[in-house]
Amino acid sequence: SLACNYDSIAQCDDGSCLTIYGCTDSLACNYNSTAQCDDGSCLTVYGCMNSLACNYDSTAQCDDGSCLTLFGCTDPLAYNFDSLTTCNDSSCIYEYNVTFQLDLREQTSISYTTPEINGTFNGWCGNCAQMTDVNNDSIWEITVAILEGTGPVSGVPGWEYKFSADNWNIQENLFSGDPCTFTSSGYTNRFINITKDTILDPVCWGSCNDCYVPQTSYNVTFQVDMANVSGFSVPEINGVFNEWCGSCWPMTDIDGDNIWEFTALIDTSIQEYKFSADNWTIQEDLDSNLSCILINYDSASPNGWGYVNRYLNINSDTLLEILCWNECDTCLSTTGFISNVNNHSYTIYPNPSTSIFYVKSSDKIDKIIVYDILNKKIFEKNDPAILQSFDISDINSNILFLEIYINDKVRRDKLIITK
Repeated sequence: SLACNYDSIAQCDDGSCLTIYGCTDSLACNYNSTAQCDDGSCLTVYGCMNSLACNYDSTAQCDDGSCLTLFGCTDPLAYNFDSLTTCNDSSCIYEYNVTFQLDLREQTSISYTTPEINGTFNGWCGNCAQMTDVNNDSIWEITVAILEGTGPVSGVPGWEYKFSADNWNIQENLFSGDPCTFTSSGYTNRFINITKDTILDPVCWGSCNDCYVPQTSYNVTFQVDMANVSGFSVPEINGVFNEWCGSCWPMTDIDGDNIWEFTALIDTSIQEYKFSADNWTIQEDLDSNLSCILINYDSASPNGWGYVNRYLNINSDTLLEILCWNECDTCLSTTGFISNVNNHSYTIYPNPSTSIFYVKSSDKIDKIIVYDILNKKIFEKNDPAILQSFDISDINSNILFLEIYINDKVRRDKLIITK
């Protein structure tokens, strides 16, 4: 009765009983050639049964050896295509062509032969990526193949780069507050995030804009004469532009003449600052009646009424005149005369003024530009003369800022208006 061919009406066993059960389908992966009776166990659904394979088949009963387990980039157009991989893991990275354009129109402040681009995409290699100006329009170009994304350095919004020239003979000095720059570990560079083939707009040397758009920042050289100060080691610049950071902008006196200098990029808004030394060990105590200062009224200040600081309002690269500590002018020499390294002096009078003021110089004044307190140009005089007069009776601003151009130097001063 256990045989698959049991005959319930048989009276005599004829030796034909079949009692070996199994899969009798030769196409099944569990086919049993010795089986006499099919027990319904045959497995006939073939496929990949490795759950780690990219072609895993959850319905498969029999592994057919088709499992694909080598993961990588399978797109032959990708930069990191791997011909050995069998499964695409979405790791494909594509290379895009980026055209950089450097605007050098009317840029007379730099001396160069061949501009170049340096960045993390070429290992800051120097002159390996030289730019060309085929049509001689002073806008230099280069197209570079760069991998998509933000580059190999984490935390940076894009591939870092900057323009230089003649194998790093000169390089851009970029302003860390500009929107096209990123600052880290003391370095300020441009950055770009690559998502497609791109032609970048022309940008001026050291700027985020082209050369005919006003810059947001300029190089300013501060100079202070410490001849009348003792008990210090290193003077420093502190102001709104560096968040009054203490000793982060130390000045230097290379030639030992006690005139200390420091150059930095400063934006074009009105800035307050002062000289200090040795991380605020000493600082200027400026007279509120001086012509070169601004008063910031703040009842929370230590003196109970406000702060008195120098001011700065620039619209071009500027070499500031040498100022004496705590003064708006150069220091008095031992003979009692005003020392002047630029070989000229000038006077603004009356200051304060009500209607008409004069600017008188020992040398010809080439040009004077007058701005209001919001940095809006009021008027400009381009008539070279030793004495210049200005009628300000119709001016509403209570403070005017003057740019005085003498012998290719720019000096800045302040006029107070009282009415």
